[in-house]
Amino acid sequence: MGKHHDDLDIIKFIVNFEDGSSREVPVADVDEVIVSIPEGTTYQMSIVFKVSNRTLKGLKYKQVVKKGGIPLKTRELYIGDEFAPSEEYHTKQFEKDTTPSGFLYRGKFPSTSTYFAGDEELFTSDWTLEVTKKA
Repeated sequence: MGKHHDDLDIIKFIVNFEDGSSREVPVADVDEVIVSIPEGTTYQMSIVFKVSNRTLKGLKYKQVVKKGGIPLKTRELYIGDEFAPSEEYHTKQFEKDTTPSGFLYRGKFPSTSTYFAGDEELFTSDWTLEVTKKA
């Protein structure tokens, strides 16, 4: 991941699973971000972030997951109307989702996250979604 914007720091992703367990995935100051989720699992993902320097209005997030260079899934999330600079961390949850199941869907999928303030693209970062065999 490693990329950030002077006005927006993504701290971590949190993956909450249907069984009540959760996994934190550090994003800030790491070279590579891998989110591992077992196949056929219902989960809810959250983004933890901090705003610095200037107020960000109309904060949005777009996620694209690909296989073989072809987009498989695109999700967009409206994060909020306005966030002022602060040392406070903010958390925004996605809607629940379920990973596909079957050996064809297991593996690593290159993914991108793009962050917007209104029409301004702040930055795009690469990460990997890994769908693993269910234990």
